[in-house]
Amino acid sequence: MWRKNELSARGDPGVWAAARLPRERTPAPVPLILARRGSSAWRAWLRRLVGSAAASDPYVAGQAATRSIPLPAAVAAQAMARSARAGAALGLPAAARRTVERLEDRPAHVTYDEVTDLDARGRPAAVLRYSPDGRLVAAVHLGWLVGRGLPLQGTTDAIRVARTIARAVGIEPSGSPTARVRSANGWAVSWTRTVDGVPVPGDGLRIQLWPDCSFHSLSTTEHALAAPPAPILSEGDARTVAVRYLDRWIPSKRRAEIGIVDAQLAWIAPNDTFDAARPDAPADVLRLAWVVRAGSQGGLAEGLRGLEIAIDAGDASLLGGDVLR
Repeated sequence: MWRKNELSARGDPGVWAAARLPRERTPAPVPLILARRGSSAWRAWLRRLVGSAAASDPYVAGQAATRSIPLPAAVAAQAMARSARAGAALGLPAAARRTVERLEDRPAHVTYDEVTDLDARGRPAAVLRYSPDGRLVAAVHLGWLVGRGLPLQGTTDAIRVARTIARAVGIEPSGSPTARVRSANGWAVSWTRTVDGVPVPGDGLRIQLWPDCSFHSLSTTEHALAAPPAPILSEGDARTVAVRYLDRWIPSKRRAEIGIVDAQLAWIAPNDTFDAARPDAPADVLRLAWVVRAGSQGGLAEGLRGLEIAIDAGDASLLGGDVLR
């Protein structure tokens, strides 16, 4: 999935693992070090899972990431009623009481109604999120008791159970599913969204199951898409543009240690990985791009595995990308 990297300017000879690489108009490469964004709780984890309605204004780093919006009593009551029905369909334990609030997640460009199921001791037992139009976009069961179901026998079994869960809450999966074992934590089953045969990384349906096949979490994501360009830039031209950036960004003594590996069309959110002047959160409208991946070797590979360079499939402009460490 595409993630926006926060980068901090810092010279560190010999370490090219994370460069805030300049735009084409800038002649000199500027080596930088990647700084990770911290994540402290399940709320942040859910934020990474889900996207729905656009936020009202651009997010700037350092501002509060999430803010609460007053919710009319009637709307809150509807959300809690929907949560009770969905919880029963998902096999969640009955809640002693529920709380609800409307939240705006500014970095993710999302607004949602979050319902928290509390047990008899007032502890959160489940969280369900709805888009303002009432669609379930995320749910997570915060606890697991061994022995509530039967162990999953394999990939086919996991996909069958996940599809049944989705349909129970009114979601019809589309496309080809993939399933993988999450070590001792169960299974992850996902359906990636595609538009005209082109994947939308990060969008689609994802369901996680506990080892005994009981429900763990669910998320659906669907971003707005810009109109596709016409004509679409050829793969060869996209590779040529990416090579030019590598020539400008990578010092000549290291240039031979990195090259183009592949290029694929994808719908992506423009970000500020290679341009500090862009907003601090990825754009909420996705654009069709050639994602050109460059891989490194030799001494360069000790700090930098590669780069993903997103080239607009229409005008060949630089839309951002990712630094692979």
